[in-house]
Amino acid sequence: MKMAKVALISAASGLLFSAAPLMAQDNVRAACMPDIRKYCSAELGTFSREKVRDCLIKNIKKTSPACQAAAKARRDAERTQKAGS
Repeated sequence: MKMAKVALISAASGLLFSAAPLMAQDNVRAACMPDIRKYCSAELGTFSREKVRDCLIKNIKKTSPACQAAAKARRDAERTQKAGS
């Protein structure tokens, strides 16, 4: 019974860690969309996430505090996931 609990907890934490960057991505999108429209409208028009992300990173110091906090949380979630892999 104890091994089953350990396996269940291990599986659940794996799911949570893999979902963390996705939730963080949604938070960045919500917090940063006004800044993306303001600073990265050309990249937004390309429908390339990579180009939009690069533009946002390039302009991060110009963005709102909420956007900066969401971007930092996403970066931290990605680092945590990579460290756990």
